[in-house]
Amino acid sequence: MSPRTTSQAQIPSVEEAPASRRFSREGAPAGAQQTAVAQRLARLHYSAQQDVPSGLRDVPITQLDPVLRGLLFTDGTVSRLLEAITLSSVAVEPLEQGPDAAPAALARHLGIAPSAECLRRRVIMRLSDERPIVWAESWFVTERLPPEFLASLSGNAQGIGGSLRALQLESRRELLWFGLGPAPEWSGEADSSTDTLTRVYRVLMAGEATLLICEAFAVARRSGTLRLAAPDEPSGAG
Repeated sequence: MSPRTTSQAQIPSVEEAPASRRFSREGAPAGAQQTAVAQRLARLHYSAQQDVPSGLRDVPITQLDPVLRGLLFTDGTVSRLLEAITLSSVAVEPLEQGPDAAPAALARHLGIAPSAECLRRRVIMRLSDERPIVWAESWFVTERLPPEFLASLSGNAQGIGGSLRALQLESRRELLWFGLGPAPEWSGEADSSTDTLTRVYRVLMAGEATLLICEAFAVARRSGTLRLAAPDEPSGAG
């Protein structure tokens, strides 16, 4: 795990003028234009939104602040992006790792049979004040991964992204679906009021799906906008 500092991380907030006072260059209300762009982005970048499970609710992208929108659409390392956003160290804390059969809905996107054995890994990402900000569950098709990857993963404080970067493995991320829902049942520290922005994506190497990742970001609603929950702010969509 990376060192933790004692300073409290601050979650940036971007205040926007009310939609009623914003207009596009063409004179149309900016709110309608932004909604159209948000819908286009979701269709363009999330390839399996129709497969979103019943436990997740639809969330308009226009209700997310710029930080959450960046996290939703990034195809880079989440821990590094969080450090850049918060200017705080982010520690990846493994909770459990072991063999398991992936649920059918996930196995299909991994290109494996539902009964096929995968490696399941669960982690918490914490900011420097130790508050959990992200819960992540990953499913690995181990026979499609180089042996050194799993060895690197066990000792890399930046998690999966850090291991991919350290080994210089060529890969790409394919975003699958997203929605608003409760924290994972296995999260432990979250209560029933905790709401998360959850996204699911897979990582491909040499054209094959090698792992699938479910990330849940703790969120809070303020003035009608969802934002990443600050360390001193109760999470929940309100």
